[in-house]
Amino acid sequence: MKAFATRLIDITEQYAEEIARQWYADVKKNPRTPYYHELSEEDAIPQAIDFYRHFRSVFMAEKPYEMARHVFSSYAVRCHDEEIPLPEAIYALTLMRRHIWLYAEFQAVFTSTIERQVAVESLNRTILMFDYATHVITQKYLEMMKEDYDGKVAALRAIGMEGTDNVARGILMAALLVTAGLLTYYYQAVMAKEVIFTHLFYIPIVLACIWWKMRGIYVALALGFYLIISHLIYLREVPLTNDIIRAVMFLIISTVVALLAEGLTAGRRHYQ
Repeated sequence: MKAFATRLIDITEQYAEEIARQWYADVKKNPRTPYYHELSEEDAIPQAIDFYRHFRSVFMAEKPYEMARHVFSSYAVRCHDEEIPLPEAIYALTLMRRHIWLYAEFQAVFTSTIERQVAVESLNRTILMFDYATHVITQKYLEMMKEDYDGKVAALRAIGMEGTDNVARGILMAALLVTAGLLTYYYQAVMAKEVIFTHLFYIPIVLACIWWKMRGIYVALALGFYLIISHLIYLREVPLTNDIIRAVMFLIISTVVALLAEGLTAGRRHYQ
């Protein structure tokens, strides 16, 4: 078997560029690899050539999984960095395998009955190698997706005070609400002006909805109700329209943030 397998490997290495071009022509029009339709020849073909030139090291390795992990982890990183979807990256690899055998058949590498029997054994070895590749690539993609996800939500986790108990959140929220109440009293009762200070109200509203999801809307309701009551008490001569609009906006913003927070939580739970 070794002699015939070596012949297959030799042809794969010797004609790596030619096989890679046939592979590129396939992925360029294959409906299962739409990303590759826009990928230039200069970017795609070196990817296949590199794979074909590593074919021997994985095929002949005493510990094929360890070698596959080394080779195909690099392939996964390259595909991930180029933002190639995982199903397409794996299917493109499957096509690389297919074109090895298509080229071998075209070159009539295995002609006799014995050679064809050995070819079946070589094929089984190749399939095993690609099974390892699929596992390694999927695992590597998941690792990199997790790193990307963790990096993108790090700021949101900090805002959400993850790892902090509800007592600390409650104390901070109480302080923010007291501050909002004092601002409202100062500008409406003392200054007797309808100054737009209510933008600061969005801080406790957004935090409450991130922390407590839909229950955070109660904070928006409380602030809106307090704003309107304060206006009725201290600014009777001033039309109430503006503060009603602000109270409605509190509810709209809080609802949107709460829904986004619930969606993010559900997505994270599903991802985990």
